[in-house]
Amino acid sequence: MNIPKLRFKEFTDEWKEYPLKYFTTPIKRKNTNNESDLPLTISSLDGLVDQRTYFNKVVASKDMSNYYLLKKGEFAYNKSYSVGFPFGSIKRLDKYNQGALSSLYICFQVNNMNSDFIVKYFESPKWHKQISLCVAEGARNHGLLNVNINDFFSTKHFLPQLVEQEKIANFLSTVDKKIENLENTITSLENQKKGLLQQIFSQKLRFKDEDGNNNYTSYYLYELIKDIKSGNNKERIKTGLFPVYGSMGILGYNNNYIYDFTTILIARVGMNAGNVSLVTGKYDVSDNTLIIIPSNKINIYYLYYYLINFNLNKLVFGSGQPLIKASELKKIIIKIPCLEEQTKIADFLSAFDRKLDNQKAQLEHWQQIKKGLLQQMFV
Repeated sequence: MNIPKLRFKEFTDEWKEYPLKYFTTPIKRKNTNNESDLPLTISSLDGLVDQRTYFNKVVASKDMSNYYLLKKGEFAYNKSYSVGFPFGSIKRLDKYNQGALSSLYICFQVNNMNSDFIVKYFESPKWHKQISLCVAEGARNHGLLNVNINDFFSTKHFLPQLVEQEKIANFLSTVDKKIENLENTITSLENQKKGLLQQIFSQKLRFKDEDGNNNYTSYYLYELIKDIKSGNNKERIKTGLFPVYGSMGILGYNNNYIYDFTTILIARVGMNAGNVSLVTGKYDVSDNTLIIIPSNKINIYYLYYYLINFNLNKLVFGSGQPLIKASELKKIIIKIPCLEEQTKIADFLSAFDRKLDNQKAQLEHWQQIKKGLLQQMFV
């Protein structure tokens, strides 16, 4: 039977198959008189958004009179594919009353169906198979799928009665609200953390020791550590006992480890050059990553937060292949209080990070729940 795997128990009838053209109307309305000066683009994650803020520049033509004029509540199909979105994205305009959209998109309005349900349906992967059947050969040129507009509107979709559509939409909207609240909490905590780092390392916020010591001393980084050097691991395997860390976290595994202490890694080369991370346990380090060999002269966690606040990206040079040198890092001036205050600062910020990590873990948990629901609540 054409029914979803997961369903509200009061519904038992089969879902019916409809061609897209049955419950939609193509939109060919043009922005003829430049009625809208808002250039839109589709983000697979964020939906229809202002192109100027999304790209931090305007990619659209100055004259958008030949663009589609899309109004709030109407949909658009972006045929651009990306990782996780192999057949592009279909999104509804929700954030603005209207906007101008390139004629490369396919635009439509929904009729006879619950629009909120259709939004959730197109967030699921259930429509991908129908699109795959109408993608022409040589479809993946220049990042765009070659989908004929008539074929697109002839794709077939299984949908329930309106009352079930409404219940599914309301339920998934509740899940979305939970995810949105977590995202807002994380953004708020991250902004708080930035403020705390600035206050602490500008010495506006202090954690004095028992004797009231109020002195900070300046050192070059090389005076406080044993060394900074590149990792040398070039071979990684998919399975192994010990992680191999690089500029973006764990790159692979190895059956042997080189290091066995808590320390700081700095991305040495590439687009992530200057990024700072903290590692512990037994591990190895890739050849594109710098490792700080710590000493007992400075609390390594204090140094980690200090370098985050310092923003090492300003030491990166080169446009073709961005690079940061260990020799330049060694000359950074580090201001430190006594070890007791360093420890208090490190413990305070670590506790804040644990709170932030907890919220991120909850967000990932709910995102996985939603992903499973989208797989099981549609046909």
